[in-house]
Amino acid sequence: MPESRGSAAARREFDREAAGYDRTARASMPGYSELHRTLVRGIPFVSTRAFRVLELGVGTGALSSAILSEFPHARLTGIDLSPRMIARARRRLRRFGRRAELRAGRLEDSWDGEYDVVLSALAIHHMTDAGKWQLFRRVYRSLGRGGYFGDGDDHLPEDTVFDAQYFRVASGGGVRAVREGRWRSPQEVWHAHERFDHPCTLAAETAALVRAGFPHVGVPWQFFGQAVVWAYR
Repeated sequence: MPESRGSAAARREFDREAAGYDRTARASMPGYSELHRTLVRGIPFVSTRAFRVLELGVGTGALSSAILSEFPHARLTGIDLSPRMIARARRRLRRFGRRAELRAGRLEDSWDGEYDVVLSALAIHHMTDAGKWQLFRRVYRSLGRGGYFGDGDDHLPEDTVFDAQYFRVASGGGVRAVREGRWRSPQEVWHAHERFDHPCTLAAETAALVRAGFPHVGVPWQFFGQAVVWAYR
């Protein structure tokens, strides 16, 4: 499908952020590493098994590297909208050789085929709700029996009182600030991105996954507006 105006703007933004993304992500999100670890922990296969993984929004390859290291017989296909993110991921994953295949494209229409595992970290909230629900149905259809979908992403609070509290923490400095070597509140980054992203509530996402057909959906990890959802077919 032709690239929309919104997709083109997002691609330019992600290209711009690619060089400093790893540093900024770790500095602004104290739960960044735990989010990735929880996604990997949800994989229901032993390390000696060979299986196919699709990662939607591969970014600079941080999650891909963790998966391929933990599961030495897995093969991974990674999709990302940003060519510059893909370039950085290729350098990071070079040591895995042909086990990693990366391509630039939209999450919703740049892949096909069957997979045992589909994962996404901090990417699906860039899509509209209608796009998310359609993507979840497509992911379900791409997985075989016993397949696993893991999504670690930003979410809106269910209650606006909590949204106001998160914003207060963000505006007040919160944890520490990145500038001059200090941390910045994770909520500050999340609220800034809400101006052009489309996060949904956690309840809306889990309900959409059930509607898509997943019989087993749970939330093993949550930190402020971020959460990891496990869904098994």
